[in-house]
Amino acid sequence: MKASAIFFAFFLLFTSAAIALPIPLFPGNMVSTLVGFPASEYIVYSEALANGMTYAFVTWMVFSLLARKLDNSTSMEQKRRPSEKRGLSAY
Repeated sequence: MKASAIFFAFFLLFTSAAIALPIPLFPGNMVSTLVGFPASEYIVYSEALANGMTYAFVTWMVFSLLARKLDNSTSMEQKRRPSEKRGLSAY
């Protein structure tokens, strides 16, 4: 659930940034040449969508890998420390 929110937030961020910036960004600028779109006013939006999808996917992958690594390190730490009873009981 967190990963989908991360993907959606960064997709919106990078897509809107690619629309707002007047310079072509990689890999969106390659979309028109690879697919062969004719030069039109919609090429800006297709490039922005490609940039949004690419950079959101990269951000999602980094988040997922870091979250998995943190989960594994906490579970390994709990395995090392045996559950022990502390002090005297309250009875």
